[in-house]
Amino acid sequence: MSETWFSSSVAPFRLVFIMWLVFVLENVYGWSLGEWGIVPRTLYGLIGIFTAPMFHGDLLHLISNTVPILLLGSALFFFYGRIGHRVFFRSYFWTNTIVWMFARPANHIGASGLVYGLAFFMIFFGIFRRDPMSLLISIITLLLYGGVFYGVLPGDPMVSWESHLAGALVGISTAITLSDKKQVN
Repeated sequence: MSETWFSSSVAPFRLVFIMWLVFVLENVYGWSLGEWGIVPRTLYGLIGIFTAPMFHGDLLHLISNTVPILLLGSALFFFYGRIGHRVFFRSYFWTNTIVWMFARPANHIGASGLVYGLAFFMIFFGIFRRDPMSLLISIITLLLYGGVFYGVLPGDPMVSWESHLAGALVGISTAITLSDKKQVN
């Protein structure tokens, strides 16, 4: 385990700080920065791979991504400190890359793909690793975020279920590829 919960929260808090800063700046100055989201298979939309998680449609959207990033991200770095950065990077970068390559033509914004990547990693890592602590973390994550399984299906056309599905696939594949690491915390 990492030294403290506080030190494990640094990376998630930095991302959340930037997300809130962007949201405040957009609303105070009337900017429309969400145009820099992921627009699949366009040169213009490539920048969204890096920027899309910073932009949110409204306050509820922002809050619904803030809480899980703080909880799941901090738990990731606390319990899996040695692999935490790799998991966080994959959940961020590869999820958004998959969305850019395969999603429907729309402007995809928000950090829910990252949330899904982290949640699915935390759920499946314990299953593949099979040690008592990882299994307990999987069970707790499943109890708190078991509803993520429904989010990977198409529903509301205003919600990027493709980001959810991509995050789930990245989370599961990351859990599989890192489950045999000897030292994870």
